[in-house]
This record gives sequence, structure tokens and C-alpha cells, in this order.
Amino acid sequence: MTEAVMALRLLAIDPDTQGGNCLAVHLDEDTGDILFQGWTETDPQALAEADRSSPLAPHETLVRFPARMRETILEALRDEAAT
Repeated sequence: MTEAVMALRLLAIDPDTQGGNCLAVHLDEDTGDILFQGWTETDPQALAEADRSSPLAPHETLVRFPARMRETILEALRDEAAT
């Protein structure tokens, strides 16, 4: 049996990266889904606040990105939307 291969394309990466283990945004080229690779949020206050505005399902997680990534992510998504 052949395993299906997911086609992910890197859209954005942390501009301050020093190598591996980087904050990144990927696009699943088969589905158009966006995947975020970031820091799993563990701050109880942030998790509670997010859960109040949009309850987290057991299979969901909150991912944190530093403010320095904001423009990089937005630019990558604008560029992708324009193609």
C-alpha cells in the first residue's frame, strides 16, 4: 500500500530564525488549508480568554506567534490570495 503524500508549501517563516525549529505558516496545496507551526500556548489566562470568545474543542490548541511575525504572515497570505 502506498502512503499518500501531502503537498505542503512554505508561505512564511520567522524572519529572525537561526535555523531549524522555526515558526512558520504552510499551505496544503491539495485542500487550500493553512497550517501554523508555532508555540503551543500554555498560559492559563490566555487559554481561558480564548475559550470564552471561541470555546476550544478537545482536539484544538491555541498557537502563539510573536508580534514580529504579524506583517510577514499577512503579506504571505495577501500574496497567496493574489495568485
